[in-house]
Amino acid sequence: MKYLTTFRTKRGQWVRVREMLPADVNHLVHLYRHLSPESLYARFQEPATDLHPMRVLEEARQLAESGYRQGKGLLAFVDLPGQPGVPIAGARFVRVAPGVAEISITVRDDYQGQGVGSHLVGLLIQEARKQGIHTIIAHVQAYNRAAMSLIHRYGLPYTRQHYGPEVYLEIDISSVPINGTIPPFETAREPAQGLPTRPARIADIASSG
Repeated sequence: MKYLTTFRTKRGQWVRVREMLPADVNHLVHLYRHLSPESLYARFQEPATDLHPMRVLEEARQLAESGYRQGKGLLAFVDLPGQPGVPIAGARFVRVAPGVAEISITVRDDYQGQGVGSHLVGLLIQEARKQGIHTIIAHVQAYNRAAMSLIHRYGLPYTRQHYGPEVYLEIDISSVPINGTIPPFETAREPAQGLPTRPARIADIASSG
């Protein structure tokens, strides 16, 4: 399987990122099963105790297919003791109107705050610009400070509207160079993956999960 990039978490663990495919439904189900009740509620808007397995499966199927056919999806993997290639995060954008895409991201709780979400969203924004996207939208919970900090770290123009506990964000990414990064930072690459040894330049933005 070809990986788009590799990077280290803040704890020094290697993460591999590749494109999400329709066949990745089981990987997404595995990811959802390792979320905390709070993260599950943020993702599905239902208490974990009420969440039916078929609802999880259908969400995974819809996410995998929509990201592949209507935009771009990414999956991040790590190797754990006795468990190679464990999915820890997924992200995708889907075109919803000409030049407009909706973005979402899910990161396992034990990998939140480690830069995983930042890398994935940065890669998605770069790909969105290549596909002619100038505006990205997102629906997040008002208490999700990590998602909200994304806006402030990028310094991109945005508007937001509150609908009860949910915040609707509309972010203007038209100033991002189509073949550029914002703002770039250097990160080491894992030499064993057969990728170029020069550092990767990945946009540094906040994780929403």
